Amino acid sequence: MFPWGKAGAPDIGPAKAGSKLGVRGGTAACLARILVLGQDQGRARELAKLLRGEGYAAFAGDFSVRVGRLSPDEHPDLALIDADDAGEKGLKLAASFKNGNGVRIPVMMLAESAAPETRRRCLEAGIDDLITPPYSDSVVLARLKPLIRLAIMEAELERRLATARGLGLDPGDVQDARRDTAFHRVLVVGDGTDDLSEVEKALCTGVQLIPAGDVFAAASMLHQEIFDALVAVIKGAGEDSLYFCSQLRNNTKLFDLPVLLVADGGAFESVDDPYRSGASAVVLRPVDEAELQTTIESLVRRQKRRHAIRDRLAAIKAKAGHAELGGVFGHDFLLAHLERLTGTARAWHKHLSLVSFQIQNLAWVVRDFGPGAGTDLMRQVAEWIGVLIRAEDLVARHSDKEFCVALPDTAIEEAEVVAQRIAGVVLNTQFAVKGVDLPLGVWLQTGAAEYAPGDSPSTLIERAHRDLR
Repeated sequence: MFPWGKAGAPDIGPAKAGSKLGVRGGTAACLARILVLGQDQGRARELAKLLRGEGYAAFAGDFSVRVGRLSPDEHPDLALIDADDAGEKGLKLAASFKNGNGVRIPVMMLAESAAPETRRRCLEAGIDDLITPPYSDSVVLARLKPLIRLAIMEAELERRLATARGLGLDPGDVQDARRDTAFHRVLVVGDGTDDLSEVEKALCTGVQLIPAGDVFAAASMLHQEIFDALVAVIKGAGEDSLYFCSQLRNNTKLFDLPVLLVADGGAFESVDDPYRSGASAVVLRPVDEAELQTTIESLVRRQKRRHAIRDRLAAIKAKAGHAELGGVFGHDFLLAHLERLTGTARAWHKHLSLVSFQIQNLAWVVRDFGPGAGTDLMRQVAEWIGVLIRAEDLVARHSDKEFCVALPDTAIEEAEVVAQRIAGVVLNTQFAVKGVDLPLGVWLQTGAAEYAPGDSPSTLIERAHRDLR
């Protein structure tokens, strides 16, 4: 039915100038597969064209699609539903992507208007993001990105569970990763009690609001406690909040924290500005309580799912990893999982990159201080690498002196940035190693490669080795 099936290349159109699309023998690798369903077929085709121009494999359809009849080869990563008023047909269609019958993907809905009861029903139907005017194409694209990331995490969890089971491990029930909890912690940044009450009166029970007087207090609290979302209440111009959003997105620990801005209509020069700075959503005054409530709840629910997936991925690593080496996976798990990752990249024309980190002075450490010192040094390096990658990235010990990091749905340009960031941290760290009186530095070489047609796990690793420098 859809052009991204395994039998053919995805219909994603030409790569834009300056884009990060990889090209494999004339076929561009896509960022994700998006099914655009609309009441207005002309509008749906325009949305699909917009998405193709941004590197997605996008296909337009109408509300007659029957999710239960899709074959596994036809499942999209995300559904974008363009409905005039988020009415019955759109809600029913959205719910069909959340029914658990082999299809469970993020859903975004665009609607010209939405009454309070409709917003609540959208949330109950499992819609991950409801967007109503004013918005632009760039706003839609910005709000798609966290949903695509969530889809990537879900897909990687499924793959990693399959790899673990294929190696004889029993990591437990995947449904645990999708369980929502009732209690939410939301940090509110504002000038006083009026700002807190503006948010508080719109929320239902089960949400604990924690006030922070300004962005500096909020930054300190975010490093000490865990929150499910942040709400910034803005009076007047919003430049400080935009700067704060940018700082959060550049923080390796907080980059995916949902951020909601509550602001006056004239707080920003353009509706796009908050999203360019990393805001997750914006609610304009006069505040619609239903919009504020459902937006916060949907952002929190999304974050809870991320946390649950991370927990399940960590549980798999705890069962399959090597505790003496910082809990990273071993050589066998790496090769088995790369088999799945390369299969996904081949079937869906997806990006996949691999980075190699080799410690060149490990033999010297073992010679002078013993094998225990070498093991302790490798453990600490593994822990640093684990801190500096995403939950869906996999780090594994490949050889005595080497770690490999597999980055699903990641182009080579992004992988090289990751490699440089990790290398910069490791090379500038002095490690306190057991049995060694002085701190030790690491001599590190890195190399990266992206999946190309015909690659196997071994050839992908070999090409990363050829890039070592």
